Amino acid sequence: MKKKLIGLKILSILSLVILLSGCNDDEEKISAKQIRQALFDMKGTYHGSIEVAFYHGDEITKIDNAKAKSRDSLSFVMQLAPIADIIDDKQVAKTLRDIEEVEVKAEYEFLQIDNDGYSVHFVLIPENIVIPANGNTPDITIVLADTFGGDFEKAFNFIMFNVSPKEILVGGTKLDSFKQLVYHFRGEYE
Repeated sequence: MKKKLIGLKILSILSLVILLSGCNDDEEKISAKQIRQALFDMKGTYHGSIEVAFYHGDEITKIDNAKAKSRDSLSFVMQLAPIADIIDDKQVAKTLRDIEEVEVKAEYEFLQIDNDGYSVHFVLIPENIVIPANGNTPDITIVLADTFGGDFEKAFNFIMFNVSPKEILVGGTKLDSFKQLVYHFRGEYE
């Protein structure tokens, strides 16, 4: 009887090990072909709006007539006024207001492609924005988070995504008065 119980315990443990090791293989990998098709399907110029809000807090503003372009990567124009409005450094705020807007470029990292490409979930890996020094203002770097992304819905020609300025560096020093923002874009293909 003891041998049967020991045998059953060993069999149970082996079954559990096999079951747990099989879980890792169940994840579907996204193929290069699926990525090429998703990039092709997402290609276009999207018109919509951007809502700017604090990362953990209230909405600051809504920007209508916003535009984003999807090619092999994503680009959109980011208005700098919401950032200028919330920082204490008057010279940096003035510089940002004078520049008005910058182009954000971000690579796609695809997380999930459902229903033959009709729904695509992605993370954006944006390039930080560097504004060269001028006159009284040292160089300004807008550091963008690489943990935000979005969704594309092929049936509706719809894309939405988030880009988040997480800190501002002025001459290499962090600007403490800046609090993380999220720019949320929603738009449809023209």
